[in-house]
Amino acid sequence: MSNAEDYLVGSIYHMVHFDNLQSIFSQRMLLSKEQIEQKNLRYESIAYENVQSLRDRVFVWRADQKKYRRLHSYVPFYFATRTPMLYVQYKKGIQNNIVVFEVNRSILHNQGVLFTDGNASNQQLSVVRGERVGVTPCTNENKLCQRRYLPGGPYGTNSNRSEFFSNVSFLERLRWDIIEGEWFNSDEKKRIKHTEVLVPDSLPLGLIQAISVNSENMAKAVNKLIAFASKRTSLGVPFATYKPALFFQ
Repeated sequence: MSNAEDYLVGSIYHMVHFDNLQSIFSQRMLLSKEQIEQKNLRYESIAYENVQSLRDRVFVWRADQKKYRRLHSYVPFYFATRTPMLYVQYKKGIQNNIVVFEVNRSILHNQGVLFTDGNASNQQLSVVRGERVGVTPCTNENKLCQRRYLPGGPYGTNSNRSEFFSNVSFLERLRWDIIEGEWFNSDEKKRIKHTEVLVPDSLPLGLIQAISVNSENMAKAVNKLIAFASKRTSLGVPFATYKPALFFQ
């Protein structure tokens, strides 16, 4: 690939548990963790609680709003499909309950959408000391992320941390060989494989280009929910398809 725009060809992916679909369809959008909590919605999480507690201590500077936003105020997507996170669901025997929403990468041009070069929770935070971090993403003017740790720090022992970017020109910085590669046999490769796209607050279901599952029976179950939710007004989403290439076999 020759330039950053070439990396906008393709999709990004958001995974949810089947049990969350009814709520998602009733809201007619994918919501951030913060929005889910504010609306007091029932939600079956597939995330590690220790990772969620780290994400709760990460804040991202939004220059146009002149304020920090919680990392939990973003809907996270991955560039990769078969991520370490999905592999955990596979090993737990619940991969067939996972539903994958697919969105065009062109959404990275939208106002406020950010991306990282690895798992956004990796900010060298200590698990026990409780320090927080405010991250200012890289821009065309500031080529490096800026961080402010409060009340001090960082106190974590990780040698690497993930950068945040607010302009698609930085897509060339990503480790596409690992993101698109098959294996993640080190902690650093796992971090990079979880490179994220962060959409502020919510994503309307009308932007969903595909819904994928790992069995024909699950496709039927998802499509039954879509048909039921569309009785009054169309959800504007495609029917689910069995797409084993997105899952571990």
